[in-house]
This record gives sequence, C-alpha cells and structure tokens, in this order.
Amino acid sequence: MSERHVMTTLTRWVLGHKKLVVGLWVVLAVAGVAAMGPADRSFEQQFNVPGKEAFVANSQIVETYGNGGDVAPLVPVVSLPAGKTVDSPGVRADLTRALAKIEAAVPDARVASYASTQDRTFVSEDGRTTFALVYIPATGGVDPGQAEARAAQEAVEGTSVGGAPVLVTGLDALRAAAADGGEGEGASMAVEALIAGGGALLVLAFVFASWMAIVPMLMALVAIPTTFLAVWPLASATDVSVIVKFLIALVGLAIAIDYALLVVVRWREERQRGADSTDAVVASMQHAGKAVVFSGTTVAISLLALVALPVPFLRSIGIAGMLIPLVSVAVAITLLPVVLATIGPRLDRRHARREDRASRGWSAWARIVVRHRWSAAILSTAVLAGLVVSASSIQLGNPQADSLAQSGPARAALERLERSGIGTGPLSPFDTLVRSENPAEIVAALNAVEGVRSAVAPADWRRDGASLISVIPTEDGNSPAGRETLDRIRAAI
Repeated sequence: MSERHVMTTLTRWVLGHKKLVVGLWVVLAVAGVAAMGPADRSFEQQFNVPGKEAFVANSQIVETYGNGGDVAPLVPVVSLPAGKTVDSPGVRADLTRALAKIEAAVPDARVASYASTQDRTFVSEDGRTTFALVYIPATGGVDPGQAEARAAQEAVEGTSVGGAPVLVTGLDALRAAAADGGEGEGASMAVEALIAGGGALLVLAFVFASWMAIVPMLMALVAIPTTFLAVWPLASATDVSVIVKFLIALVGLAIAIDYALLVVVRWREERQRGADSTDAVVASMQHAGKAVVFSGTTVAISLLALVALPVPFLRSIGIAGMLIPLVSVAVAITLLPVVLATIGPRLDRRHARREDRASRGWSAWARIVVRHRWSAAILSTAVLAGLVVSASSIQLGNPQADSLAQSGPARAALERLERSGIGTGPLSPFDTLVRSENPAEIVAALNAVEGVRSAVAPADWRRDGASLISVIPTEDGNSPAGRETLDRIRAAI
C-alpha cells in the first residue's frame, strides 16, 4: 500500500469520525493539563557525568560525609552593628547557638564557622561580617535544597547575634525566594512559553491575515499538555532531566505550529484551485501530511540518537524528547484535518475571496531587498553576528548568585556579603577531597592561588584518613572568572 493511499485512508476515517477524534484529543489535553504538575515534580533536577573528576569527588564526599557533593551550601550571614566585631564578648556564643538551631532544623548537616574553627576565612576584614557554611544532605526531589533552606531560615527567625539578625542565603535559599516570589524556573518557563506563543500568534496573524492564524496555535495548545501526559510515566519510572519540560514547552510549541502550517498552507492552495472543504483536506494530507510524518519521524529518531551518548541527562533528553515530535505529528494528521473540514472555511473566509496571486506587500518587500541588497546583507549579517556573540557567552551549569532572587532575606544576606568585601564566593565554594588527615600543606598551596580568597579545612571534617577542604573564591564560582580560578586550583594541587 502506497504512502499516499495510507494517508488518504487515515484522513477519510478521521473525517468520518469527527466527534470521536475531537473528543479523544479534548480528553488527552485536559488530562495533560492535570498531569503537568505531577510530571514537573517527577523530573530529575541534577545530573552528573560519570567518570569525571567532579562526579567522582562528589560521590566520595556524599559517601563519606552524608552531605554536600552536588548540593551547594547554605550560608548564614551576620553583619554586626557598628562598634562590634566577631571578637566582641558574647558574639561567638550567640553564633554557636544560632547555628545549633540550624543544625537541629536540618539534620545531618555539616557546619563550619568562625565560632567552630576560629578561622578568619569566615570573617570580613573589618571583623563585623561573618558567615558559616552549612552543607546539607542531597535529598533530591523537585526542588532539592529549597525545603532545607526554608527550614534554616525559619529556625533562626528572630534570632540575633551580637544584636544583629541572622540571615540565610545560598543558591538554594535564593532559588526558594525566587520561587516564593513567582520568579522560579516554573514561572520562567510559563513566561517564556507565553512570550513565544504571543510572538508566534502575531506572526501568524500577519501572514494569514485571517482567523486561520489561531489554528496552528490551537494544535500547539493540544500537543504540549498531551506530551507532558506521555512523558509523566517515563519520568516516574526513570530519571528524566528537568530540561525536558523546557523542550516540551518551547520546542513543542515550535514543532506543533510548524507542522500545522505545512498542512494549512497546502489546504489553502487546494481550496483556491476550487476543491471543496473535504477534498481540500484529503489532498493536503496526501502531500503536506506525508511531509509532516516524514519530518516528525526524522526529528524523533534524531533525538533518540542521544541515547548513544555516555551522559545520563542527555540520554534522558533523547528518550523523552522523542515524544515531542511524535505527539505533534499525531495532532497534525488527526485533529487538524477535522478542524480544517469543519470550522476552517469560516475562519479563512476573508482569504478565500482572494485570487491566487502574489501578495502586494511581500512583492514590495522583495523589491526593496533586491534594490538595497548590500544594505540588507550587512544588516542581516550584523544581526546574526550579535546572536553569535550572545550565544558564545552562554554559561551552562548553576546560575550566578546575582541572577537569582532580587528581594527577600536571602538577597539581603547576599548583599551584606558583597558590601563587606567577602563577595559571593561562599555561595559556590570548591570542594577539595584529600587523602590525608593533615592537609595543611595543600591548604597553604590553595591559599596562594590567584582568585582564591581563602581555603579552610576544619578539623571535624576529617573522616577515615581523608580531609575535606572548602576553597572560597573571590568571584562567584559559577562565573567565567570562577571557572578560571577552578582551573588554577586543579593545576596547583
């Protein structure tokens, strides 16, 4: 049986069972909307690359200490009032009591501070600002570390050290503040999807110049939640990267619109040639529908090829990402024909009265581009160059602290660190695991590295012949400057 005959048979069956097809997709879309929350909670937030130095070190740290590793520390901060320093009477005792509350609220945490080590690493030059490192267990879940950050903040609420409040910051504390304030990743994804969808609708309205512009958007609104519904069982059964939800929202939006456009444009052409609504749908599916199936299958196979890579989170993207184009194809070859055959002619009534000739506006635009070809080439090249420059500065991994929550206690604590001269380094320190219970020589070598504020190796961080050193950089450890410091640290030791 030829591909054209298969597509014709499928299309005629779909058109003969319109209510069944529409009802099925409505049920799937509604169920998909309900599944978006549980699916989001099932995604894995953190992934590593087995065999790499950082992965090995993190695994050994978690195995030996039961905390830290992948999880950035919480950072309690105290800025003492004028006239007081960490050496003032009662300050160290107050700090010890405050940190004990955090340890009680976050079981199995590993804490280091000026109170426990007497190390000036934890103190600003003027002696008025001090911080602690609180490494928490890697509990996993949808928001790893954020629950612990909230618990630590609640534990020291109303607590003072030397008359100053204790504020808790850290990457997880800032993420929690962003989520509580509607600035989290979920809100970001929704905003990005809305902006992308709104922009796409404007372009479609400009191109179609009729209500037909809403049809591709309608297909995307069905395909996206249905894809979440399909991915949810997979994410519950195995680790699927949280990146997949962004792929579904943004790539799914683009693919669903693109496939619908192929069919709608061909359907319009068939109607301009005099075909009635049903025949136009069948003819468009014979040609454009076949192209949609071929394209979607190719994209699905391409994404599935990621399973061959030795990186867990990329493999998960390949398996789950395969479902994105397949669902969009299913929508385009079943629901879209029904929509075109029923309400399509009414939505496209304005365009249907036009003759099949070149658009005046697009023809005028083409003449302008041809007449000023060099200016057009230079302008387009400049735009592309700007995009290339922007893409080259993209940084993968954890965000920089300054890019997270812009308000709240966690942000206030971060600003106090910055004003004191300590900077954002304590929020993203580098862990160095040493097979020695006397790491003094390595600490000295690390302190001499450019970009290192200080290295600290608390005595109670020594376990089973190993010592753990926390290296505080002068710049954010997740910034380009922080990455350069990390390279120098590795070279020095």
